[in-house]
Amino acid sequence: MLVTVALAVRTALLMAAETLPDRINGIQQPIANSQQPLREISVPMRPDRRSFLKAGSAGLVMGALGLRSSATADETPSPYGSFKMGMASYSVRNWKTLDEVLARAQELEIKYVELNPRHITPTADAGVISAYKKKLDDAHITALAFGVFTFADDVKANRRAFEFAQAMGMYTISADFDPKATLSLDRLCEEFPNVHVGIHNHGPKSRYQTPEDVLACIKDHHKNIGATADLGHYIRSKQDPLEVIEKLKERLYGIHFKDYKFDAQGKDIETIPGDGTLKIRETLSLLKKCNYQGCISLEYESNEHNPVPDMKKALEAVRAAIKEI
Repeated sequence: MLVTVALAVRTALLMAAETLPDRINGIQQPIANSQQPLREISVPMRPDRRSFLKAGSAGLVMGALGLRSSATADETPSPYGSFKMGMASYSVRNWKTLDEVLARAQELEIKYVELNPRHITPTADAGVISAYKKKLDDAHITALAFGVFTFADDVKANRRAFEFAQAMGMYTISADFDPKATLSLDRLCEEFPNVHVGIHNHGPKSRYQTPEDVLACIKDHHKNIGATADLGHYIRSKQDPLEVIEKLKERLYGIHFKDYKFDAQGKDIETIPGDGTLKIRETLSLLKKCNYQGCISLEYESNEHNPVPDMKKALEAVRAAIKEI
């Protein structure tokens, strides 16, 4: 096919090159014969045949293949730089449908989401998957992650989750599971190399309270089994988010961007990210240094009936921090 396109392009260019001098002369002749006072004008330099063919070939081939040059492509820089700043859909759990979640993401002007099981159901139905993907495409939003999903001893159910993530083009499945399930996940990670598993920590008294708990689970297992670090829950477990990222950086596949502080009695209280313990600029700087590739999923569990205004404040703080790093 490419050969046919190239031949057609060359033929068209040769014909155009033969008539090019006459076309340029046709522009210049009326100017020379005009009785009007001469004005300073700009006349295109006459290209030589070789440079005309070279430049034209590139443009026509790209057009024939449906490509755009970088000069004409939409290259509006993201206010989040190289980060894939998104939203954990659990933040807007008061809205029940995928359409409503995507509308909230558009309201926040973000391009990425991590979808919670209450908003999207893993399925092998190609029609349902196609419908999910169309909704995302129409909204110009990418689903980079899914979770939190619980892997168990049901190998078929585990496989369905991987098949679904691959079909949706997702980078990470944020998950919780008994360490005994890791062997079956090894096999699935080998079979689905583009899908990563991020162990989600859930704060005090959960089975993964510290980064050491995660590292112990994934030791000697497939490199695609790692962590989705919920920074807020790590704060609740009295872990420093910066130290957590440093310890998990080689296997860090997800971030839940969340913040807490402690009152005088030591009770943890969720805050807008940046208003509590989380150091936004330092956190983003470290993630950049680590070349973190996953979604930074803003998660805000407070004010569930209308979290968007507070989430906008968090994103504003993120954008300000990114300008400083």
